[in-house]
Amino acid sequence: MNAQYTVTALTESENSSLLRLIATVGRHRIAIESYTCTTSRSGATYKHVLTVRARPESMRRAVKQIGGYVGVLGVCYRSLEETINSEKAG
Repeated sequence: MNAQYTVTALTESENSSLLRLIATVGRHRIAIESYTCTTSRSGATYKHVLTVRARPESMRRAVKQIGGYVGVLGVCYRSLEETINSEKAG
């Protein structure tokens, strides 16, 4: 069963960071529902936020692979329920 997740990745400002991120998600057969990217004030980093649908084991493997790339400073994911609960608590 596919669940909905929010993936957040912080990357260095490289042209290839978006391509590698999207290619990895596609390789694991993860459906992207939305994508947003923002840059820091200095322009040195990008914050990518994806809303996706995937099986839990595919999501875990993809995030682990993304985290190992050069230029990725950090990556995490949350299920839709965890995201909603944190928004309510904040």
